[in-house]
Amino acid sequence: MHVIKAAFDGEKIVLPSDVRGLPPGEVIVVFGNGTDSRDETKAWTRVQEAAFESAWSNDDDAIYDAL
Repeated sequence: MHVIKAAFDGEKIVLPSDVRGLPPGEVIVVFGNGTDSRDETKAWTRVQEAAFESAWSNDDDAIYDAL
């Protein structure tokens, strides 16, 4: 799993140049509203990490751990 901070230009998600070239795959996009406090953002990230971990912590996805 990769966590990447990107931007939305109003039409498309713009990835940083250093992640271009990753293999195609499914992504989850979470939009921030730009007004969240740093503490609130950290709290939401912790909640989301637990959900992602439970979804992706399985033998079928283990191959991606080595990337």
